[in-house]
Amino acid sequence: MIWPTIVIDNFFNNPKAVIEFANNLEFQKNDGRYPGYRTKQLGEIENNFFQISTSKIMAALYPNESYMGSLQWTANQYFQKIKTNENLEPGYVHQDLDAEFTAIVYLSDEEDAGTAIFKKIKEPVPHHEEDKKKGYLKSKKSKDYFNSIKKNRECFQQTLEFTSVKNRMVLFDSSHFHAVNNFGKKQKERLTLITFFSSIAKVDGTPLKFHANECGKL
Repeated sequence: MIWPTIVIDNFFNNPKAVIEFANNLEFQKNDGRYPGYRTKQLGEIENNFFQISTSKIMAALYPNESYMGSLQWTANQYFQKIKTNENLEPGYVHQDLDAEFTAIVYLSDEEDAGTAIFKKIKEPVPHHEEDKKKGYLKSKKSKDYFNSIKKNRECFQQTLEFTSVKNRMVLFDSSHFHAVNNFGKKQKERLTLITFFSSIAKVDGTPLKFHANECGKL
């Protein structure tokens, strides 16, 4: 693990405006890789919001503003909506293997629809891609779908859980196993802003990472 775990409440100064902005965007059904609907990559369709929001997230790691100007990064960012009546819970435990760290901002009044972190306690983790894909694409879930989630979760032990307080930002190393335990029932949809960061470096190209062994004397 390289990146720290961070929780910041009241993340956006005007969350209502962010929610309104999100609700005016087009959401598309995916190919079964994840539940619900996402916008297109915000860096491609709403670059101004993308630049401001990713800079704000990066500032949680590097709060010195003068230092921020010397950093560069790559990120994929989406608003995501998951209908809370689709009987999805709990979610599959997984990693975000294409990223270095993941940031999620909760934007719904669903305090029991957060994100849990797990450690692996059993091998091998069963392959479940086909059952997951079918389950995410169909409104009526099969026994195979629920059995695959059960078998997936038997391989992990939960170590902590982030409560999905509205306008809370959570950040964690993407190699952490994580999942949603409950997608919520309070509202019709669970709205989040999710960002996958990679290739963080200084402008001169020097890779920038946290190394625990450098802090051994602290």
